[in-house]
Amino acid sequence: MVSIREKQQLLSLYDGCRVYHGELHDHSRSGGTADGKCTLSEWVQEMGELKMDFAAILDHRQVRHMYLPEWKDGLFIPGTEPGTTIVGGEHGDLHIHYNILLPNRFALQQLLHQFPEYKFTGGIEGHFVYPTFTREHFCELVDAVKALGGFVVHPHPMQLTKVEDPLDYWFRDGMGIEVFYMSADSEFTKEDYPLWVKLLAAGKRVFACAGGDEHAHASDKALTTLYAEDYAAAAYLDHLRIGDFTCGAVGIRMCVGDTVTGGRCAFSGQRLIVCVGDFHDSVKFEDHEYRLDILDDQGVVYSRAISCDDDSFAAIDTGDAAFYRAEVFDVTRNLRIAVGNPIWNGK
Repeated sequence: MVSIREKQQLLSLYDGCRVYHGELHDHSRSGGTADGKCTLSEWVQEMGELKMDFAAILDHRQVRHMYLPEWKDGLFIPGTEPGTTIVGGEHGDLHIHYNILLPNRFALQQLLHQFPEYKFTGGIEGHFVYPTFTREHFCELVDAVKALGGFVVHPHPMQLTKVEDPLDYWFRDGMGIEVFYMSADSEFTKEDYPLWVKLLAAGKRVFACAGGDEHAHASDKALTTLYAEDYAAAAYLDHLRIGDFTCGAVGIRMCVGDTVTGGRCAFSGQRLIVCVGDFHDSVKFEDHEYRLDILDDQGVVYSRAISCDDDSFAAIDTGDAAFYRAEVFDVTRNLRIAVGNPIWNGK
């Protein structure tokens, strides 16, 4: 049972927030080196039709997409998707892409100038190259993005480079890794989700992300759900960078005491409180059955049927677990449609 006090305890931590559904990995046709097929104007129209609140447009090798007249803060999140070869690793060189999301467009130019390896030519029409980094230097880049209020995500990890050691995919705690890639039921997601689970089992604090990687039309197949105070990229980033968001098209809010999803606290027998709701239309079917699972580092510890129409609450006593997290299943389709990030045990 969940008491009224417990429900109020959780909801009070999100006072002043509203739900937002959007995309964290997309590309546009903005000229230059951009390889998307749709203009920003087309993105605006299609996002409205799909009831998407935001999209991170991460065009390659340039910054000009963020300075076009159609660009609007809140509707779009600034950033880019570079590629880099990580050299000198235990298992050889590793070629990766990485999504850099930032609270404003000026921060990206500042970052590119800060790391001369990008050879950024500067200005709105400036371009940059894909550099080579050591693993240590790449981690310094991740730290620099965070210092600018941003967030780094390792996209499509298993699709670009397949290595056996999951730790090769980890660079810093507090990074994201795409767990849903292209859609919740894609063959790629079926490879990426186990990788994230292995990283959690290895004690790494990495956040599960979703990304459609759309180069053509807008899509609602790999949405992110978050609760933020304002319709602004900076407000979204405040929650993304601490892991307080859902990989998927369902809202999952969770707390232990005053620590919310993505955080760390000493459990000490406190109660874990979970609220699931705000299903996006893309995953909401009146004739489908849905289920909430709560997991710790050993597996499922709580499960119950939930509604797609109303908020569903659950609460359990915490134990000596490394973390707790929540997932939502569409039982009718036997499909995991939302993955919440953990709350970790520890001071």
